[in-house]
Amino acid sequence: MWYAHVIGYGFSVFAEAILVKSLVETLWDCIAPNSSDNPQIRQPPWQGDALARIEGVLYIAFLQLGLGQLIGLWLLLKVAGHWKRWMDDGDEKIQKPDGRSVFNVFLIGNALTVLYSFVGFKLIGWIIAGKVLQVCWVPLSVIASTLVLWAWIPGQRKSRFL
Repeated sequence: MWYAHVIGYGFSVFAEAILVKSLVETLWDCIAPNSSDNPQIRQPPWQGDALARIEGVLYIAFLQLGLGQLIGLWLLLKVAGHWKRWMDDGDEKIQKPDGRSVFNVFLIGNALTVLYSFVGFKLIGWIIAGKVLQVCWVPLSVIASTLVLWAWIPGQRKSRFL
């Protein structure tokens, strides 16, 4: 069933690309409004977007090969590369968020990327096994949960930046 892989990888890459990207953009809008055009505050988002698409494929491949621990190693490398940035203090004058807030956005985005990849991996097996209930409900539940979180976030905006 070749289409099982297309659906699994497609969910990991495309559902994540739309939903997690929107959620991360909303998180950035909450901690640093209007930061998308200021590279001193936020790197151009295309880099993170490209990396997330690659990770969606990479994580499923790791899981299929029985090498899920490599996801943890990859995340460790990502954390090490940004450690200095997350130690920075914020600056309200230029609306630069503190390092902890940036780190939390990173964690949320990566947690959701791993979740979407894991569900994509499981979808492949469920489709092959003919488990229609899981194929329908698990991805829909993950999407619904992401949408609920996305809708909830704007109400948590820091008032000092408004």
